[in-house]
Formats: sequence, structure tokens, C-alpha cells
Amino acid sequence: MSLAVRGLLLLVLLALPIGKALFAAGLDFASNSAEGSIDITSDNGIEWMQREQRFIARGNAKAIRNNVTVLADELVAHYRDRKEGGGTEIWKLEALGHVRIHSADTKVFGDSAVYDIDNVVLVVRGKPMAKLVTLTDTVTATDSLEYWEAKRVAVARGDAFIQHEDKRLKADTITADLKEDKNGKLEIKRADAFGNVLVRTPTDIATGDKGVYFTDTQLATLTGNVKITRDKNQLNGGYAEVNLATGISRLFPAPPGNAQGTRVQGILMPDGGRKKK
Repeated sequence: MSLAVRGLLLLVLLALPIGKALFAAGLDFASNSAEGSIDITSDNGIEWMQREQRFIARGNAKAIRNNVTVLADELVAHYRDRKEGGGTEIWKLEALGHVRIHSADTKVFGDSAVYDIDNVVLVVRGKPMAKLVTLTDTVTATDSLEYWEAKRVAVARGDAFIQHEDKRLKADTITADLKEDKNGKLEIKRADAFGNVLVRTPTDIATGDKGVYFTDTQLATLTGNVKITRDKNQLNGGYAEVNLATGISRLFPAPPGNAQGTRVQGILMPDGGRKKK
């Protein structure tokens, strides 16, 4: 392995904010200290572009530190002059082509990933989709996956999909608030869904304009043009509560505290819409 390649990633890691997660607690590439060796390999060496102020490691590039591995066709580090104290600092790290980021319990897949060190945010894109997999959750999106570490918020854009254990939520955009479990691992606490929201239970399909899902109670609420379908039976209203633990769905004209709403309407088939044997 080239000393220049090893030096590049060492520089990148030292430039990252100490204790900041690259993508959730399961992918802490910066680590909690400045210690820890970095193993970097690439098939085609490294290019130092001084005028553009960037380093490029090409060809099956791989970076390993502690329990985190980053793999891509290319790794690009953008640097700049420090405003104070002299020297340089890395302000953006890119992974390009066949991106895979993983630790013992978290995996990320995409075609490209950009880590904005100034704002402590990671953006992953992929075709046909970007994907995040943890022990309890799977998140996919056709446009982008973002993780804002300081806020502990993940955003899935474009045909967003979250599967929490055996529960499923779909929408145009989903914003997920994360918290640490008793083992210090991040998991989804609440998910807010916007546009073409769909919640599926073993018996029902519920749709609406907006939705909120709470993982601790396993309760999803839907507002705006709400429809609940079971077989060929359909209920229409303005607000719904869907209990994903019990499979029981409740439909109302409007959310609690709202005097005005959409009149609840039901279209019921005598046999439930099931095919006769």
C-alpha cells in the first residue's frame, strides 16, 4: 500500500469532528478519539491535485478504521487552508461508485456518498435506490438518503420506504427521528411521512396525505384524504389511527381538537369483497 494513500486517509480522519458519527451510531468512522490505525488500499494509487485542493484514491478504494469500512470505486478528499493556526483541513469527503459503508450492525449502499464535515451531514444517492440497513430498520429512497448527525434526523427522499421490524411505511418523503436504545445503538423513534403516504398491516392498507408513526406505541396516524381498504371494503375520512401491533384501524372526520373535517364514508361489500370458493 502506498504511503501517500495511507497518509491521505489519515489526514481525512484527523480532520473529521471527533466523536461525530458518519451515519448513525453504528457507523462511527471518526471514532471517539484520535487513536486507531487506518488501513487504506486502492488498486490505482492516489492523485494529489494541488490547484483544486483535493486528493483522489482510485480503483477499488477501501478505508477501514476500528469497526467501520468504506468501499467505493473512488474516494475523494477536499481540503482547504485553515482560517486560524495555519495548515490545511478536510471539509468534504466523497465516495463515488459502488459505495458500501458498513460496521458490525449497520450497512449503507449507494452509487455515491458525500460527507459534509462543516454541517456534519451525510448524503447517499443510488440507482435504483440508496439503502440503509440496521438490526431493526431498513430505509430506502430513489432520490437520496440524508443523515443529520447533530439533530439525529434521517431523511429519505423519493419513493421513501421504512421497514421497522415487520412494520412498513411508504411516502414521497419520510423524516425519521432517532434515539439510542439501551445498548447505545440508534433506532427510529418517530417517522413523519409526506405525500402519498401508505401504511400496511396484515389486513388493511391505509393511505393519506400525511402520516406519523411512533415505534414505541406502534401507532400510525394519517391525515388528509384518508382511505382504509380491507379486501374490497373501503372507508374514507379525514383522520385515521392505525395500530400496527393489533391491526385495528379507526377512522374519524378530523384530527382530535379539530371541529371541522371530512364526513366519514364507507363502501362495504356484503361478503367483504372476498372471492367465493
